[in-house]
Amino acid sequence: MSDPAPRRRTRSVVAALAGVFAVLLAVALPFAPVVADRTTVTWPSQGEQPTSTTALFVPYRPAELHAEVPCTAVQTALATGERTTLLATDVVRDEGLANGLVVDTDAGQVRVLVNGRLVQTVAPDATGCDVRVDADDTALSVVVGSGTPTVLAGEPVPEVFAFTTDLAPEQADGTTVTARTRTWFESTPSGVKTAMIGAHVVLVALSLLLLARWVVRPARRTEEQPARRVPGRAFALACDAAVLATLSLWIVIAPNTDDDGYASMTIRNGLTSGDIGNYYHWFNASEAPFTFVQHIVQPLATLSAAPLWLRLPSYLAGVLTWFAVSRGVLPVVLPGSVRGRLATVLAAVCFLAWWLPFNTGVRPEPWVALGSVTVLALLLRGTAPTARRPLLLIGAAALVAGLCLSVTPSGVIALAPVLVLLPRIWRTVRGVDDAHRSSWWTTAGVAALLAGLASSGLVVMFADQSWHGVAKATELHTAIGPNLYWYEESTRYGLLLGAGAQGTATKRLAVLLTIAVLLVVVPLLARRLPALREFPAVHVLTGSMALTFALLFTTPSKWSHHFGSLAGLGASFLTVACLVLLQVVRSRARDRVTVVVALAGAGVVALFVALSFSGANSWYLYSNLGVPWNDVPVSPFGVPLGNPATWLVLAAAATAVVHRVWSRRSGGGGVAVLAAAPALITVSAAAASVTVLLVGFTVAPLRQAQAGSYSLAATNLGTLTGVSCGIAEDVDVLLDDPDGPLTPASPEEPTDGETADGFVADAGYLPSSPPPGTPGTGPATYTWGSFEGGELATGTLVSRWFTLPELTDGQDVAVTASGRTGGANRLELEFGRAGEGTDVTPLARRTVDDGQADQPAWRPLAVAAGDVPDGADRVRVLATDASTDVGGWLAVTGPRVRTTEDLQTWLAGRGPVLPDWPLSWHVPCVENVPVVADGLAQTPTVIIGAPSAYGTAAIAYLHDQGGSFAGVSLADTTEVPSRLAGAPQEEWGHVLELNYPLGRDLYDRVTDEVTLWGWQGDR
Repeated sequence: MSDPAPRRRTRSVVAALAGVFAVLLAVALPFAPVVADRTTVTWPSQGEQPTSTTALFVPYRPAELHAEVPCTAVQTALATGERTTLLATDVVRDEGLANGLVVDTDAGQVRVLVNGRLVQTVAPDATGCDVRVDADDTALSVVVGSGTPTVLAGEPVPEVFAFTTDLAPEQADGTTVTARTRTWFESTPSGVKTAMIGAHVVLVALSLLLLARWVVRPARRTEEQPARRVPGRAFALACDAAVLATLSLWIVIAPNTDDDGYASMTIRNGLTSGDIGNYYHWFNASEAPFTFVQHIVQPLATLSAAPLWLRLPSYLAGVLTWFAVSRGVLPVVLPGSVRGRLATVLAAVCFLAWWLPFNTGVRPEPWVALGSVTVLALLLRGTAPTARRPLLLIGAAALVAGLCLSVTPSGVIALAPVLVLLPRIWRTVRGVDDAHRSSWWTTAGVAALLAGLASSGLVVMFADQSWHGVAKATELHTAIGPNLYWYEESTRYGLLLGAGAQGTATKRLAVLLTIAVLLVVVPLLARRLPALREFPAVHVLTGSMALTFALLFTTPSKWSHHFGSLAGLGASFLTVACLVLLQVVRSRARDRVTVVVALAGAGVVALFVALSFSGANSWYLYSNLGVPWNDVPVSPFGVPLGNPATWLVLAAAATAVVHRVWSRRSGGGGVAVLAAAPALITVSAAAASVTVLLVGFTVAPLRQAQAGSYSLAATNLGTLTGVSCGIAEDVDVLLDDPDGPLTPASPEEPTDGETADGFVADAGYLPSSPPPGTPGTGPATYTWGSFEGGELATGTLVSRWFTLPELTDGQDVAVTASGRTGGANRLELEFGRAGEGTDVTPLARRTVDDGQADQPAWRPLAVAAGDVPDGADRVRVLATDASTDVGGWLAVTGPRVRTTEDLQTWLAGRGPVLPDWPLSWHVPCVENVPVVADGLAQTPTVIIGAPSAYGTAAIAYLHDQGGSFAGVSLADTTEVPSRLAGAPQEEWGHVLELNYPLGRDLYDRVTDEVTLWGWQGDR
């Protein structure tokens, strides 16, 4: 029965008001008042005299700066008769700073330099000599004594990395700097904004209730459906269990995604700063408006930074996506005649082929995959003729689509099913009251409710951020980049088809296979084959999949890992497409065009699959260790999966089997069986991809464990049984013996037995690169080099014998070398046993070479204790320079003993410790990381640096990238020798100690709160 007209009208008015108010609240929320932090830095600290110190402002230019230098300090500097820095906001180099403030004296004058140029030069007189500088976003003012101020309108505020002075603290007494940092993003909702959010939540609940209770017209009769062939409940549950077991195994053994380290550190820092900022660069710009997933992960990060723990949300997203595909989409899209065990197994294989390569980590793509396929499932069911509560389902789809848009820019793909099904949605909305068309009021009310539900995404985007904060974050992201236009979408595919982790074989396969099948299915759908009439929704799924690829064009960054957002829709489409092709076979269609399309399609699919497997099984960072085919195309048992012929032969054989089986069962077959070829290749390729992943990442940790080396899987297993500190437990820091280098066996005759032809003692290396000192003991004691005779000279060295103590496990014998150690050159350590008198019996030689040709930097080379021959108590250096080309020289120090200590132990008591962003995922126990908050970054004293191959890790230190730690350039950097246990040949990374010629963070900071409208804030 239909509702009476007055009641319908009242309900329509209430619905319209609820929807309109929900939209208005969402639109107004970005501009609602927020409680913003204002942080002021004062140097020197209260009660202290000025002492040079680091002060890492992020961004580098404060909102305002006020500096004073008293006349007493100026007079003291003038009395020296030399150039003297009174105050600078960085360590002064050469003639000034590019972007900072310098107040100095030179040749009897006071000078003020701002942003790399001289602003004022004054010879002090009776009018006074104190200096004051005031700067904000409107102007900069400089005044010396009682002279006329120099005012520069629009001059940028000077950058601040430090507060330094050449004067002693007592001489600089009275010098002060007060600066207010730029806190664009540190804010919390005001009471008014919180109330607005609460009101919107109530309106969302009311909207869903109204849509659920709306009177719907009677369901239209549909044609008689074929008998349903659904898998037994036990079989379906078994398939679910297999998928869930695979996902459960995968979160333990899976490789890390490209940005796990970056994302996890932004989440960890957000616990302190109150905002999900970028931490490493972009001036710590907020990730807003796309912080939905980070807020989901953040509660877990409060408990542990272990990778397994942080993977739980993506695991949950995977489980939900599987059920959205298998229970939400496929039962609606597939007719009962083809629903069965084959469809269930095929769905599982296609889902895993899409999900496993992309979506295990803390990136947001898993949630977009879940949201987009959920939208499709809700709309398919909501627009079905027999839907019981169509408006509730459509409203839920609007809500999910809005939330999906708040996850990440690739969330735009959730609009694909909306756009494809828009005509159906409109027809459903227009006919909800009764068998006749609904009134204008009804349509308006429903539309308003749907808009209000969709606007929830806007509320999530701005719940913890203001319009000004989001606008500033967008400005910084755009200015620094990467920010690509829609027509540069080819960049994404270039990365997918390139070498390295972004173009690994299984990632390629999911994407390219889907595109290839699209190219096959679309022409078949255009033929309107009778066999496809049972698939009324296949056009919707195909159109949504095609539109999804098009919508990715609109996103501003073009990394290949964004394809993970397509996993839900991609798995659904591949499953249905394969069943559509098999249905053509079952119907024994003899359409010639169909046969041609099928044959051409088999070639296309085979080509795309081969192109996928021509990529290596390469993964990011340490996830590559021990993985089969990590640097070559995948070829199990010697079968070249990167060759199209392999797949065409497989398709021909499988098609012949299908033809024979079908002929026996139906008494026919014909050429229609050729349509099965693309589907058979698709299924085989997807299954091969899943197998390669599961086998590869089961084998890899076993190989690493056998070698006694690191694997992420072992870390995750350790987390299950206790606490695991990741790679920090598997990296050995090599510490020189505190007693210094080894001493000659005959100290009274230190050159006994030494011969040097072409090598010179205490020389023979690049003058610009002297040998490094031994930590704690001063410069290297013994050094020889062949550079003295020029790069083209040759020579040999046999050093004296040195006394070798008994070594223990974990120790080694090391030298430090410069120049070329390989090729025609040779560097060895010879071990011996002392006899009577000065006699030494040589036992064995060990070559030391790191493969770095023509490397003038000094680097340690060592022989592990296990490689030292038994009974050896003497060691000497043998060097040969046989190269006669440019760079063909060699220099080496005397031997020393080093002791190993695991990195986690070595870091204890040191800090703050800054892991480079690729590594932070792998060092969960490093908790004393520098905090970036309130417009300031703590000054790190240790950096855990990424391998040199990951040059993008440098963004944290680059000025033009807005690196939060660009100020570490103030420090002298010393690399502490280290190696990866069980794989010393691997360049795992670097341990860098930072030694600052000034104090660290010796200033006061005070944070106050101020209420601002959402559009207000520092520019």
